[in-house]
Amino acid sequence: MAIEFKLNERKAIESVIWLIQRGQNNMYWVWKMLFAAEKYHLNKYGRPITGDTYMAMQRGTVPRWLYKGSGKAKEKYQGFSKNGVLLASERGYIRKFFSKTDIEALEFGYDEYKNLKTFDEVQDKNHKEMAWKKNWKKRGVRKEVPIPFEDFIDEAWLIEELKWKSHLMAI
Repeated sequence: MAIEFKLNERKAIESVIWLIQRGQNNMYWVWKMLFAAEKYHLNKYGRPITGDTYMAMQRGTVPRWLYKGSGKAKEKYQGFSKNGVLLASERGYIRKFFSKTDIEALEFGYDEYKNLKTFDEVQDKNHKEMAWKKNWKKRGVRKEVPIPFEDFIDEAWLIEELKWKSHLMAI
C-alpha cells in the first residue's frame, strides 16, 4: 500500500498566496519553498500541508496540481495569477485554512530558499534533495516522474504508519 493523501486544492492555493505575500513571486522559488515546507511538515507532524503530489522534473521538484492546474485554480478560487514565471496574488491569504504547524512549515520552506539569489543556486539546492535525485534517475525518457510521499520521509516507522492511515486523513 502506498502513501496517498487527498489534495486540498484550497489549501494549496492559500499556500502559494502565503508565499507570495511573504515576499516571493517567482514561481520557481515558490515551488521549491513549498516542497521544503511539505517535506518538513510531513516529517515533523505526519501529514503534508496540501496533499499535492510532486514531480521530479529537469529543474527540480514541482507540485503537480499547482503547476499543471494553476489556470483551473485561478478560475475556481480567484487566488493568484501567473505571468511567465512571476506569480501575483490578487488577495490576501485566508488564515483559517492553516494550522499553526502549517504556518511553521511554510516559514521553514520560505527560509530555506529566501536568500538564494539566482536560478542556479535554487536549482543546485533542490537537486540535492534525495527525493528528487532518486526519482529523476528512474525517469527514463520521461520529462517528469512522480515522487512518492515515501521518498519525502526520513523515518521508516512513519512510512509504515502512513501507508495505513494516509488515505483516511483530512488535509
